[in-house]
Parts: sequence; structure tokens; C-alpha cells
Amino acid sequence: MTTPLAATILEELRSIVGAEYVSTIPEVVERHSQDALRQVFCAAGVVFPRTAVEIAAILKLANRERIPITVRGGGTGYTGGAVPVEGGIVLATSRMNQILEIHPGDLVAVVEPGVTNFALQQAVEAVGLFYPPDPSSWRESYLGGNIAVNAGGPRCVKYGNTKQFVLGLDFVTPTGEIVVAGTRTPKNATGLHLESLLIGSEGLLGVITRCTLRLLPKPETRQTFLAIFATAEAACQCVADFSGAGIVPVALELLDRTSIRAIEEYEPSGLPREAGALLIIEVDGLREAVARESRIVEQLCRRHGALRLTVAANEEESSRIWEVRRKMSP
Repeated sequence: MTTPLAATILEELRSIVGAEYVSTIPEVVERHSQDALRQVFCAAGVVFPRTAVEIAAILKLANRERIPITVRGGGTGYTGGAVPVEGGIVLATSRMNQILEIHPGDLVAVVEPGVTNFALQQAVEAVGLFYPPDPSSWRESYLGGNIAVNAGGPRCVKYGNTKQFVLGLDFVTPTGEIVVAGTRTPKNATGLHLESLLIGSEGLLGVITRCTLRLLPKPETRQTFLAIFATAEAACQCVADFSGAGIVPVALELLDRTSIRAIEEYEPSGLPREAGALLIIEVDGLREAVARESRIVEQLCRRHGALRLTVAANEEESSRIWEVRRKMSP
């Protein structure tokens, strides 16, 4: 049974963020007390701050009163990081949802932690830029949460995980100090790089309040393939031969027979249930390089006995191929 928050604590929280942004309504608390697994550990209340100053005040109050704090982003994870197993207060970052800056000249974006991965990708692609990290939950997951778990996604084969794209972080320590770490330049050889400690820390070391992220020019083109194999061994051997052929795909995903059947049972996609494995392969870059690498990918897939090879003819078909992989998460 969760210990209720004292009336004086609730009143102080309301004075920090505003009465409408503190909730003890059971439905609201329950919704913010679970992640994607839907296992509920109810908090005593939920608070929705808007600024780093408000977060600092909340954490100082929590320290003084010895109240557990759980930071929550989009709640799309499966690892329990957003679940208040100790009760206390859920600090929800959903109001901190502004893209503050996109600077094409510097290849930098500055965002608040409650911006979704999808929203940033749409915004930067509109000006010819590219933010590579793309976890399966990209439409709903928050960038603060992506950083807190060092999210990857299919494109990490070529571009790496989220940590490769974090230049700086503003955060509030558990005791309520506001820290600005990192810079907005890729070349930064001074200081303790405290921003790196926050990446993958799952909220243990502080609350992220602002993210300075590295962008790339948007690749000129890309090509997506879906290859079906009789065995997982054949698919893996095909992958092993990519490096020998001088290819580093932007994205590479293998789904085994169990995964294929799970997808077909969840939402049929026309995959052969008896297949041993499938590969989703994507290459990107300059048009001439992608054309060359695409020919090599097709040759390798056929050499290793691909039963079926689908080549996306356009962006719509590419999205349909990737939707197969994204269905694995639900």
C-alpha cells in the first residue's frame, strides 16, 4: 500500500508547479505508474514540471522529506525504469516538449526531454537534416528517455546508439543542483564530460532538462530490402559476408522463426511462418554508392539462398518493410 503524501507536501508541490499540475487522482496516478509491460506500482502522486527550476525545487523537497522520486518520459520501455516501485512521486516530463532550436549550419538541435523521437526526426528532415537513433518506440518515446537508456534502433549498425549524438545535457542532480554539461561543438576536449554519465543512467544520476544533439546531413537516398531464408544460419552467414564486401548497412535486423510467428499471430504481415529467419537490410548515402551497395546486397542474399527478396521501390514500401520489425515490440 502506497503511503499517501501529506497535505503540506501536496501544498508545497502545488506552489512549485501550479495546482493543476499535481495529481493524486487514481486514474492519473495509475496511468503514470507503469511502463509498456502494464505492471502497476502506484505512486502517491504525479507532478508535471515545466522548467529545470521547478524540478530542482521538487527534488530538494523530496530530499528533505525522504520521498522517492521516479522520473517518467513516454513510459514506452520494458525495463522498469519508469515504474515507481518505491511509491513516492512520479515526475512526468510530458510538459517539457519543445524543440528549442534546429541549426543547420552547426548541425545541432536543442530540445526538451519530453519531445518525441518522431517529432524531432520530422522537424530535422524538413530542413534536410537527419537524426539517426530510431528505437522501435520512436513515435511515442521521449528523447530524454532515449538518452537515459542509451536507446539504439535498427540504424545503430552504421551510426551507433544515442550516445554518439549527445553533445551536451542540462540536468538537475538528485539533490537539486542545476548542471549544464557538454557543449554544442563536436570537438570538446576539456572538462569532466558529465553529460556522458547521464547517458544510460536510467534516471539514477539526475533529471535531464535540456538536450543538445548532433545532427547529420540527410542521406541523398536509401534502399531497403527484406530477405527470407530457410535457416537462421544462412541469414547470419549472409550478414557475416557484408563486411568482407566492404558494406556497412545503415540498418540490419534479423528476426528468427519464433519472432516471425509472433508477428504473424499479432498482426499478419504475409510472412512465411516456416521460414527460418528474415533479414531487413538498408543502405544509404550518395545515389551512386547506394546503387553499387544495393547490387552487392542482392548478390549476397541470393548467394546464401534467399527464398524471397523484396526490394522497396519507394518510401512507402520501405516503411511497410520496417513496420514488420516495429511490430516485434508490442
